[in-house]
Amino acid sequence: MTFPSFSSIGAQSSQTITASKQMPMKEGQVVHGVIKKLYPNQIAEVQIGNQKVIAKLETPLKAGDAHFFQVTNSSPEVQLKVVTGPLTGGNTIPQQATQLLQAMSLTKTREMQAVTQFFLKEQIPISKDLLVQAEQLLKQLPPGVSIKAALEGIQKMTELKLPLTTSLLEAVLSGKSTSGLQSSIESFKSALQQDSTISQALKNDVLQSLQKIAEPFRLPTAGAIIGKQIEALQNHEASISARLPILQALKEVGVLPLAASLSNPTPLPSQPSLPNSAGQWMAQLVEAAPTEKGAIVEQLRNWINMQPLLNAGQKEQLLSLMKEKSQAQPIHNALVKVFAGQSGQAIFQKDTNGLTAKEHLVTLLGKGQTLETVNQMLQQVNTMIKSNSNSFNSQLITQSEQAVLNQLDGKAFEHAMKEVLKTLGFNYEAKLGSNSEELRQIASQLKPQLVELLQNQAISASVRDGAETILNRMNGLQILSGENGPQHQLLMQVPLEFLGKKMDATLEWNGRMKENGKIDADFARIMFYLQLETLDETVVDMQVQNRIVTVTVFNNDPHLQQVANTFKNALKDGLLSVGYTLSGVFTKTFEEQPLASKILPSIASKETQGVDIRI
Repeated sequence: MTFPSFSSIGAQSSQTITASKQMPMKEGQVVHGVIKKLYPNQIAEVQIGNQKVIAKLETPLKAGDAHFFQVTNSSPEVQLKVVTGPLTGGNTIPQQATQLLQAMSLTKTREMQAVTQFFLKEQIPISKDLLVQAEQLLKQLPPGVSIKAALEGIQKMTELKLPLTTSLLEAVLSGKSTSGLQSSIESFKSALQQDSTISQALKNDVLQSLQKIAEPFRLPTAGAIIGKQIEALQNHEASISARLPILQALKEVGVLPLAASLSNPTPLPSQPSLPNSAGQWMAQLVEAAPTEKGAIVEQLRNWINMQPLLNAGQKEQLLSLMKEKSQAQPIHNALVKVFAGQSGQAIFQKDTNGLTAKEHLVTLLGKGQTLETVNQMLQQVNTMIKSNSNSFNSQLITQSEQAVLNQLDGKAFEHAMKEVLKTLGFNYEAKLGSNSEELRQIASQLKPQLVELLQNQAISASVRDGAETILNRMNGLQILSGENGPQHQLLMQVPLEFLGKKMDATLEWNGRMKENGKIDADFARIMFYLQLETLDETVVDMQVQNRIVTVTVFNNDPHLQQVANTFKNALKDGLLSVGYTLSGVFTKTFEEQPLASKILPSIASKETQGVDIRI
């Protein structure tokens, strides 16, 4: 970007400077330079930042003197013009700022002095327009924003070459925050429910997205519910009065076909299914010619034998049945039974094709053409069960939710974070040029819904403020994400809710890519910044050197080390299983080792080796 020249600077002595190497200077910028050496014919060596340039001086200058120079031309040779007289070694930053403002004929307002001093201290290239724009931003700060925070935001905007506008500054400041997203979502939801000017269709879409964020485990829970219902239907020893309402409810919601009956609750599916799913194997068996059935059955045996979602007992049961019977319906019923059970026993486990037990179960029921149709079916079951309140459904929900909570592990948290990020729609703009199927999915994400909502001029001020707050947070995180040469940075914030607790998890990933475009995972720093309801602020700092892992937990609870020790062996085994060695787990209070900043303002200030993830 080229800054305009200073028009208010009077006639000054000028020099023509030939750079010894390419300098990252733009026309109109003001730089600080020191005359290092003098040579014959008024040639001088000038130190500008960490670079040295050779200057042709038209006006003699004194070795050792420092000046502010304006860049009047950057190509083919850099030309500088003196802006201020000599700056003595004793000049403080405020004194230098005052001298510079006088030379540039700028008013010394409180905001202008703050901007100039900050830019000089941080060695940010200055231009007159830049100072004026930054001053105006400081005069229009929203309530609760300090000048220091605003200046750090402006610094980030200049690094990213963003226009200095109020809306972008608010987005950057919001993106740098590590807490408050949960409360912002709750406030927005309350205001949205009370606003009568919004169309009911849009309001329902937004509320549904907010509900998905609040229930990241709704689909695993629904899978466990279907599994328990199918198990109850297949239990022919249970009474008809107990099984019939379940059959009718599943038929009404579309899980089971109309042809389903108590004697045959899960008839053979007639629809295509997900590739490599149990439903696809059954469809192949049903459609196979008589001469091909034997080969299909043998392939199905091999598939069952290699299926990681089934335990040894279930595999033995299925394989034994297939030795006795080769008809499709008995095999189908047996597969439905084992995957119904695993939908509540191996909830977050996936097979080699990335499918879970609940997805295999839905394909066996004929409703699993795509992952999207599987999720739609699970969502319908979740809605149906919660809307039909009776003692059986209440017990079913309680049992299924408890099954999910009992299996919370790394895979469960991964599922929750992916589900929330998908629903938020952080990067929906990047997918606007994709196919129609993806566009349809984008429409169900929160961010585009907020954009549509803000186009309605009639919405209440509270709804508008709430929507803008959430949108600014997501936009700010995108703005602060980026790349600087081989270094890549990604910022995200995930509002998580489970076990009745709510928390904001802020993620900052900063790392170096290898030549093949992948992250160098041998060297890493992973930090988890968590706002927890019980433990309050907690930071988990994991440092990796040559795949040796050291974990430090920062929290002011004096008993945390004892708690951490109980999980040390499990952590050690888990890391070992993926090729890492645990060196140790330590706990410290924030007073023992204060953390300077939760979101570092500059990629350049990061360590140059490894990966930095902050959650």
